[in-house]
Amino acid sequence: MTVFADTPRWPRHGMLWGHLISDTSLAELHETAARAGLPPRSFDLDHYDWPSAARDALAEAGAHFVGDGELTRILIASGLRITLRNRPAARARRSAEHAAALGLDPVPQDLIVGTLGHVDPLPERPGAFRLTRDTPEGAARIEAHDELGRRRAEQMLARLEDLSRARTGRGFVGQVVQGLTPSP
Repeated sequence: MTVFADTPRWPRHGMLWGHLISDTSLAELHETAARAGLPPRSFDLDHYDWPSAARDALAEAGAHFVGDGELTRILIASGLRITLRNRPAARARRSAEHAAALGLDPVPQDLIVGTLGHVDPLPERPGAFRLTRDTPEGAARIEAHDELGRRRAEQMLARLEDLSRARTGRGFVGQVVQGLTPSP
């Protein structure tokens, strides 16, 4: 069992990012990422995104560095890969499972309960929002393009908060992204 990392070359948030994968097990991947100090939010279905500044920590945690093409071949051979084509369905399944665990209906566009993983970016649509809350009593981070999106995020947070408290006795921790459904 080995964990592999490629060279960071994907720009986002003013940094370059790479990918971290396992050749056999998501549990092994999560353990290595935790030892390297990667936040659980940087997990994305079958890999972790990691900033170039984390290279030394990854090496100390036992990651093997390979080229992009080799990393992709290893991930495909592992059976853990979720292809670009299958990612929307995988996100929809995850969202449905997490919504069911809370008793949330209808299911949002993308939902994660807990701190493992991240949702899609904020859609470029009026009324869309992306909401993140990392601790049960902490403040939520809301991304929205307009006041409608901000209000919808606040309404969703109140609903998630009520459902989470009823199910777990604690406040909501997780992420949700929702675009405004176009009217017919």
